[in-house]
Amino acid sequence: MASSNQGSNCNSFSKDVAAIEIQEKACLVCDACKEICPTEAIEIAPFNTCVLCLSCVNACPTGALCVINDTINYNPIKCTKCGACAKVCTTGIKKVDDRLPYSKGHCVLCELCVGICPIDIISIPNKIDNPKKEIPSPKEAIVVMDNCVGCGVCPPVCPVEAITMENDRAVVDTEKCIYCSVCAQTCPWNAIFVNGKMPTKRHKKIDFKLDSEKCIGCIACAEICPGDMIKIDSKNIAVELPKACPACGLCVGVCPVDALYLDVDYDPAKSVNEEGLVIVNEDYNTLKKCAEVCPTDAIVINEESKSVKMCIVCGACATTCPTGALKVGNIKHNGKDYNRIVFNPSMCNSCGDCVGVCPMDTLELVKEDKHPIKGYCVMCLICLEKANEIKKGVLELK
Repeated sequence: MASSNQGSNCNSFSKDVAAIEIQEKACLVCDACKEICPTEAIEIAPFNTCVLCLSCVNACPTGALCVINDTINYNPIKCTKCGACAKVCTTGIKKVDDRLPYSKGHCVLCELCVGICPIDIISIPNKIDNPKKEIPSPKEAIVVMDNCVGCGVCPPVCPVEAITMENDRAVVDTEKCIYCSVCAQTCPWNAIFVNGKMPTKRHKKIDFKLDSEKCIGCIACAEICPGDMIKIDSKNIAVELPKACPACGLCVGVCPVDALYLDVDYDPAKSVNEEGLVIVNEDYNTLKKCAEVCPTDAIVINEESKSVKMCIVCGACATTCPTGALKVGNIKHNGKDYNRIVFNPSMCNSCGDCVGVCPMDTLELVKEDKHPIKGYCVMCLICLEKANEIKKGVLELK
């Protein structure tokens, strides 16, 4: 349905106008573009952006959405918050609520996302065309690439302490490494590859603050930022922090007066195993039912965040167990061998070392119980049977 405001340039572009393009495979999932977008027209991982199809403009009954000078213009005075624009949005990113601007999710081609991206992977075709990033495919089982910035984020997340920092660079002890890929998924700058694959980045929430009273304007933070994301007002010597960034923390480390504060809360890591039992569709309600039938509580759900964690049989617990109570065993399904976790409760001394190294945070120490450890996968496939019973393809045995 065409808009009631039928001006000559109010429901069409006068020339070919292209929507923004994001090189998804190379994305750091830092959310900087999402946070800076004034109309909330970008969602990251899963990726979704306004495609400038103008369905919203044509559906608006009051002319609150209108194309002016090849840009979607929004007039909140005309907006009745009817939601017609959101209903016809082809990507589902359009939304209407009670926050100004009431109607949001339409791209205005302001170019802020292009400018904020720390690795230049956002383009506006025919206007700002950034070259395509080549995704490396290292042959090593695990490798630290040359773009490592030495931030030191990866050593603390390694469940088996296989990573150290040497000469401002991460170094992996391959004899200790269990290839769980948590380091690669956590690395802020995509500098670690496991089995030659670009990692699925962990979402994170960051609390990044500047104490302006402490800041002395030395600009050390801006100089060390690998993505040039910290801006300096040269006139007032004022530091401006980005709303979101990869959160490597290098700036915090060099600040001589402790004026910067950074706290990062990561979502759970995921399995990157090509074989084994993996989550292929994060349908929370179905996975919750799968978790309920798991005999060892290897699938952990979070009611508040509606998130799911699952043992990936990486072997970190078995590697760390001082008594041999936890071991990596073997089981055959459909003629194929798979790893499983084997637990001998009689050998367990309830030290909790395994709980501390579990990269998925599924292991839990249960006191005063015949089986003091839970949260490990024995590959019984009862969860898979439940998923198939519900006829939801959330789990798959690869």
